[in-house]
Amino acid sequence: MSLPFPSEPSDYAEKLIRGRHATRAFLPEAVPEDTMRAIFSLAGTAPSNSNAQPWRVEVVSGARLGRLADALQAAHAADRTSADFPYSEAMYTRTHQARRAAFGTRLYGALDIGPDDHAARAAYDARSLRFYDAPHAAFLFVTGDGGPRPAADVGAYLQTLLLAMAAYGVASCPQGLLSFYADTVRAELPFTEGRLLVGISFGHADGTAPVNHVMTERAALEEVVTFHQ
Repeated sequence: MSLPFPSEPSDYAEKLIRGRHATRAFLPEAVPEDTMRAIFSLAGTAPSNSNAQPWRVEVVSGARLGRLADALQAAHAADRTSADFPYSEAMYTRTHQARRAAFGTRLYGALDIGPDDHAARAAYDARSLRFYDAPHAAFLFVTGDGGPRPAADVGAYLQTLLLAMAAYGVASCPQGLLSFYADTVRAELPFTEGRLLVGISFGHADGTAPVNHVMTERAALEEVVTFHQ
């Protein structure tokens, strides 16, 4: 079901963009195939440099998704990471870290996991590799040389996809952790083209789950935007 269209397009944009949020508990109900095709077709209108469209998307459902979840959890347990894009905590400034810590406090609080319960946090991370029980997952690959410029284009595709899902009443959660096991994803699909940027779990939200009601704050406009004249 798509969102009702208000009389003013700006009202719809406000509702769509501000209403979209990450879902971390899903119902087993599958998204109809025609709805998925409409969503991914709409996402394909995302902008890219010179219309290169340097993305490749692999959508996984059903029994194959279950096998992939098993493989991801096995790779995680064996510490067999294979990220196509480097990751380091050092990439975040103190301001970034403060925002991440505030989010973590809200998230784990909703899960009744204490701030010093590192074992419970690690167990939750491992369970997230089962896509939060979502019936579908999409994997976004950067094609071409896989460098930062085409990756930025795929980022534009990602946001367009998330908003398209929201418009059709489909909940989603982009999961960076899924990209830490790129070789596992490729082996299970199988797929060899491109570098894995992110995975997205999607389906219908479990409205009764407290974790789906975690609210996040955004930086004030003045902190991130400067208007020059």
